[in-house]
Amino acid sequence: MSAFRTVPSSCPAGAALVALLSFGLFWSNEARAQASSWLYVGGGAARIEGVADESRSLLQLDTGLGTSATHPLVVGGVFRLQGYFGAGTDLGFLSRLVTRGFAKGDFGGGIDVGVYQRWWGRNSTGGIGNIVLGAPWGLTLLGGATVGSGDQRLYFASIGIDLARLTVHRHSGLNWFANPMRSPGE
Repeated sequence: MSAFRTVPSSCPAGAALVALLSFGLFWSNEARAQASSWLYVGGGAARIEGVADESRSLLQLDTGLGTSATHPLVVGGVFRLQGYFGAGTDLGFLSRLVTRGFAKGDFGGGIDVGVYQRWWGRNSTGGIGNIVLGAPWGLTLLGGATVGSGDQRLYFASIGIDLARLTVHRHSGLNWFANPMRSPGE
């Protein structure tokens, strides 16, 4: 007697399952994703207040994704590295709400609100918020503050370029600086 049972070859439920899985794996529509994205690099200054007040130069890197810029407001998320020369780096996760103009590389603005973590100096965890202003060709100005544990407060401002808004998402200034590979959605 065999240890394996044989399955009848004419199993309608099995055939239907295979057909359904095949249909799901091999059939697709045209992709129409129009997500917004950010890739900001900028520099500026920061004022750290707490036990000892100090000023630092900073280098800021932001990257993130948002909803489609076909709506008047774009909602998304941002991952931030904010490095302070001679001190250390803060890591942050923020929610972003910006205007359609900002997301498309034109004039616009928005706000970012989230949390940060600092492992250098006197460790600190807390909230971070900023206002972001955008101009054509990815030019971006940020100003904000953090409030964290250990009675630490930090105020910062940075100016830089958003590479995603300059290239992929730019729908402005096309007469002066062409963008042949811009994202869809006017």
